[in-house]
Amino acid sequence: MLIPEAGESEARALAERIVRSIAQLPFRFEGQNLRLTASVGIALHPVHGRDAEELVSHADAAMYQAKEAGKNTWRVYRPDLDASRAHLTRMSWRERIAHALTTNQLQLHFQGVYASAEHTLSDVEALVHMVDDDDPERLIMLGHFIGPAERFGQIVNIDRWVVERSIEILAVSPTMPAIAVNISARSFDVPGLPDEFSKFLLKNCVDQTRLIVELTETAAVADLHDAQRFIEALHRLGCQVYLDDFGTGFSSFAYLRHLQVDALKIDGMFIQNFPNDRHNQVLVRAITDVAHGLNKTVVAEYVEDEETAKMLQQFGVDMLQGSHLGIPTNDYLAFCVQMSREDADTSSSPRIAQDRPRLNI
Repeated sequence: MLIPEAGESEARALAERIVRSIAQLPFRFEGQNLRLTASVGIALHPVHGRDAEELVSHADAAMYQAKEAGKNTWRVYRPDLDASRAHLTRMSWRERIAHALTTNQLQLHFQGVYASAEHTLSDVEALVHMVDDDDPERLIMLGHFIGPAERFGQIVNIDRWVVERSIEILAVSPTMPAIAVNISARSFDVPGLPDEFSKFLLKNCVDQTRLIVELTETAAVADLHDAQRFIEALHRLGCQVYLDDFGTGFSSFAYLRHLQVDALKIDGMFIQNFPNDRHNQVLVRAITDVAHGLNKTVVAEYVEDEETAKMLQQFGVDMLQGSHLGIPTNDYLAFCVQMSREDADTSSSPRIAQDRPRLNI
């Protein structure tokens, strides 16, 4: 939140109003009244920074200082309280991400996407994690560093790394199915990025149809023009495009005529507890019917049990992804097995190679 033409007293007063207002909001969840709290950090220009990056970092640090003061309060940034290793770590996300990119400390893990009827492997989704410098055995999930990566303008570099690493893996693994990579909204308006992908595919002699690009629904709808242009460029390249997290806003049905994607991935909130949630069943059926009417494939994520898998198949969902079918792994050779119908396991569980050497990607 930017407050131009305001001094410290006005910032303090606004922070106090925010904290009190949020604390007074009624919030009821699953029959229980819950208390909402907020922690607010304040950084002042030019005392605490002369550019946006430094101000945001110090406001973020002040927010953590408010949390450590007991939460549900606010704090103005104090450098003397910011000397601990934890605070230095929080403030060094930019350096940590840059270091991970240059020292190969990002890892790709893969989760299979399976045909709902035969449970045969269709493609795999690449999920990026970061190795923790302080504990090399610990992996940091994307959700923890995507915010700083977007804030400091590094998300496009992560997108490039994921695409290039995926293409390199496809190049050395000719039997591996297509890899789906997630691209951020920030990459939509990077001139020539699809051309970069094309050149890297050609350089590594990888068929462009083996690369699938996923865009989130919210990002695509928020920046419709750039998303359309990006999708068209990817289609000219020969890549398929999936619309991820679909259903978070049902007004987006109207946008499907403009976003010429090949598949919709239903947001996981509609799949969890699916057998017992009549409302989600109605919504998933509606999404599937509309998607099929527009000649688009439907993928359901977060499939955690066999009952859900069978119901989704009955609803006409084309492909399934989730822990019931396979958890994410960095053993990409596990996916390098041709799963012919004659050789496929006839049970409900997917068949993938288990006795393969584990590679640290």
